Amino acid sequence: MNTTEIHTRINQKLVSLTPEQLYSVWQFIESLEVSSERIDRVSTQTILERMGGYPQHLLEGSGDLSDRDYRKKIIAEKIRKKYQDKDRRSSCLHDLSCQTVF
Repeated sequence: MNTTEIHTRINQKLVSLTPEQLYSVWQFIESLEVSSERIDRVSTQTILERMGGYPQHLLEGSGDLSDRDYRKKIIAEKIRKKYQDKDRRSSCLHDLSCQTVF
């Protein structure tokens, strides 16, 4: 059945309806339009947006060693400090005027 046949059959049925039945059909058609608008609006949002947005506490990091970026930063600082201390010690050994005692 093509759309022209469907339209013809619907029009034939609508002519035979009482005003109350016609009003019920109208309300049903209106509800279809509202629900399709709601579906369009929901489908444009991501799942995270529908759940209330991105979890900021996860994006910012926890600040403990279970967070990979924080852990890398702490390790890099420790390595940098270790080599700075070694450089200072070796320069003091060669420099007799160094006052720092290790």
